[in-house]
Amino acid sequence: MMKYMYLVCLLVFWSFSVKGQGRMDRENEYRTQVFDAYPTVEETARSLKTSGYNPFENPTGIWFSKGEEVVLTVSDTQGETPFLCTYDYEQNGSLKRYPLESGENKICIEESGLGYLFFYTSRWNEMKPLVVNFKGGRVNGYFDRRKHTNAYWKQLLASAVCDRLDIKGDYINLAYKVSSLKQHCPEKGLALIDFYDRIVDIEHELMGLKKYNLRPRNHMFAREVPSGLFADGWGAGFASDCMHELANPDNIHKGTWCIAHELGHVNQIRPGLKWVSTTEVTNNIYSVWCRFLLEPDYLNLEQERVNDGDDNHVLGGRFDSYLNYGIVKGEQWLCQRGQDRMKDYENGGDHFVKLCPLWQLQLYYAVAGHGNAWNCPDWFADVAQIVRNTDESELSHGELQLNFMKNVADVVKEDLSDFFVKVGMLKPIDKDMDDYSRAQLTITQEQCDKLKRYMSKYPKPASPVLYYLTANSVQAYRDRLPVIGAYGKGVEHKDGIIVADHNVWKNVTVFETYREKELIKVSMVGTDSPNRDYTLIRYPEGATRVEAVAWDGTRTLVFGKR
Repeated sequence: MMKYMYLVCLLVFWSFSVKGQGRMDRENEYRTQVFDAYPTVEETARSLKTSGYNPFENPTGIWFSKGEEVVLTVSDTQGETPFLCTYDYEQNGSLKRYPLESGENKICIEESGLGYLFFYTSRWNEMKPLVVNFKGGRVNGYFDRRKHTNAYWKQLLASAVCDRLDIKGDYINLAYKVSSLKQHCPEKGLALIDFYDRIVDIEHELMGLKKYNLRPRNHMFAREVPSGLFADGWGAGFASDCMHELANPDNIHKGTWCIAHELGHVNQIRPGLKWVSTTEVTNNIYSVWCRFLLEPDYLNLEQERVNDGDDNHVLGGRFDSYLNYGIVKGEQWLCQRGQDRMKDYENGGDHFVKLCPLWQLQLYYAVAGHGNAWNCPDWFADVAQIVRNTDESELSHGELQLNFMKNVADVVKEDLSDFFVKVGMLKPIDKDMDDYSRAQLTITQEQCDKLKRYMSKYPKPASPVLYYLTANSVQAYRDRLPVIGAYGKGVEHKDGIIVADHNVWKNVTVFETYREKELIKVSMVGTDSPNRDYTLIRYPEGATRVEAVAWDGTRTLVFGKR
């Protein structure tokens, strides 16, 4: 019995010793640290023509309390002035900065908060890392994907001394609440930060930072906030009530659009790729591409059930709204009807409908182009690089839109004038446009004609119906497939609707509905079909026929008479 008790006591002593040693090792890890220099946030924003990246580089993992006296011993600052900064996310207080010199620095903390070692300088590439020793404060820790494990993640959550944890990725840093992480991500810290890194990596590739070796040392930044989803001068803010998706590795794919959207706001290249009425559009080229790569079974434009502009709530309603109000009715781009703007849209339409032609360009050149002569997967990266290297500060909003079209044509080396006219982008306009700040958008007929003449030096695209392309039909474009189907077969007609069965009708881009020679309706292939195995086609009173359109513009009669 005595021997048994001795063994139990030995095991208990060993357990406490191991835990104590773990805490001591973690304490030592944060008491002396090495910090890199970073370009200033303003310098990075100027060079990339974006909004601001991370203003909270170099988390210390130490919580400092108000009134506490701390001592920081700093290595040679090399002529720069680094700062210890503290910030309490929970109190949304002021950011306190304490300048540091080489040697010993005694500081009385004015406001409680997590500490950051600000070492921003225009000489960042010349600077040796700073070595800093901290005396005072309480170790909270941070998670660094380059050196920590999921086991360490669990230790951090269990031993946190405040309700906020810094998470360091390769391309983005997060500052999320410990309580949210305990609830939604108790074990998979690596999976969480890797997903955010993947989204930033996709955005950097799309905007040409990887191709042109412009990826900054600075990270992007996102933080949990009490409410709202937004981008500001600090990066992205994500509401606590969204953490069930945005902080949960098992559900985070559902938040792909949201994350890419807000980070996309930061990465909008201004003003060349962000002119009036596009603030909620050109950021979404990042969102829709991330969604396509990371969650291809749920694409907003093709597969979300929304109003199609005619009060029919159907899957793919956004695209059908664009096809019918932009292509069929010829409304100007940025001024097209859709679920989010069903009336008074003449000075600024549905933001998702506005996105459709940009998405078509990405699908055509980056996806359907694979294996074809028109392949140009870096078209957006190349346009972004042109814009980064062009002074467009004195251009009007109309000139920015014209420049965008010109740059796209120059990059893909094709005459896209027909496409741009059809989608409503290359049309005269003279309107005071809606946006967060209203502005005038003016393009004259003379400017349109001049750009058409300029593009005419290039050949036309292989597909004359690029404006009908969607993710549902991209394979037909890529493989240049003819429509397969037999007149009158695989169609059901009832109450102003025709349903076309795709066991019969294959490789269709859209179905066109005519009244004699007049095109009156267009239905995206797969409209209102969860599995894209049929298409719901509008066939109103007075309609005379339906045509199936192939990628090369060939029409095949489906129903009715020519």
